[in-house]
Amino acid sequence: FWFRYTYRGEKLAVRIGEFGALSIEQARAAAMQHRATLDQGGNPQDARQQQKNMPLVSEFMDDYMAQAKLTKITYKNDLAKFRDYILPAIGKMRLSDVTQKDIQTLLGSLKERLAPATINRVHALLSVFFNLAVSYKRINESPCANMKKLKESNKKDRFLTPDQVREILAMAQLDMNRVAGNAISALILTGLRREEILRSRHEHLDLEKKSLYLPKTKSGKSRHVALNDAALAIFKATPRIDGSPWIFPGKDPTKPLNNPTKAWHRILATAGVERCRLHDCRHTFASLLVNAGASLYQVQLLLGHASSVTTQRYAHLSSHTLRTTSQMVANLVS
Repeated sequence: FWFRYTYRGEKLAVRIGEFGALSIEQARAAAMQHRATLDQGGNPQDARQQQKNMPLVSEFMDDYMAQAKLTKITYKNDLAKFRDYILPAIGKMRLSDVTQKDIQTLLGSLKERLAPATINRVHALLSVFFNLAVSYKRINESPCANMKKLKESNKKDRFLTPDQVREILAMAQLDMNRVAGNAISALILTGLRREEILRSRHEHLDLEKKSLYLPKTKSGKSRHVALNDAALAIFKATPRIDGSPWIFPGKDPTKPLNNPTKAWHRILATAGVERCRLHDCRHTFASLLVNAGASLYQVQLLLGHASSVTTQRYAHLSSHTLRTTSQMVANLVS
């Protein structure tokens, strides 16, 4: 079967396929698609060639990762999601062939092994991925457009008490992995993200100004972090290894400490504190600040939140501080 047509005064033809492999009805349907392309001002031959040149999802992933490495400090997490969840499902499909149903099937297959919040992170990655394909003019529309995310179970963040923090800091100094213990102590005493602490370099630490420079944060911006005396003491106490640029080096001194989760669970067990996430160190830092009377604006600056909306999650902790502040008016007029 062939579709013969005239485009801009030139007689052309597009091969549809052979009888047997295609029925007459299928050939006519394909011819109608070519006719629609022609009526819209396009050339069916160009459309066919464009489809042949359409990259696979796995191929366009390289373009996405090149972009992510420039803008995201957590780009390795994206790479892991592609490897574990996305490529096995749609990696061999062409970008233009992926439909919303394919995305729904992919996300639905993850429900048995992943939490809704994690599935939503995969959904968000797919949205950014296909939006990039649209901006590169590879496809006209993202298959993720107008797709709703799953409802996440709102687990309460864990806030450690001052007594628990003191016990954890004490046990961290006794842990078998001195570097990991100090890195965990630094997380609690600064409220920084794990990667921000683990990738801290000696050249970025200013002991005189009591600050740590972060050349690249989660938001993609750099900033200077004001350090308290306890945090400074931890940075000073961490043994420096010649030739290593990292304040908290790993077993290979040329690389930073990878992930102190094992040491964290050891320390919690020794301190007699119920198991919680390493990220709860950041929440604890914020809660201690708010309960001590710090404003949400100050907490936002210390945590490095790009938006005050993120800091609002700690607003309920300031109720006691607000009552104390309000009492000042009563004390003045009574």
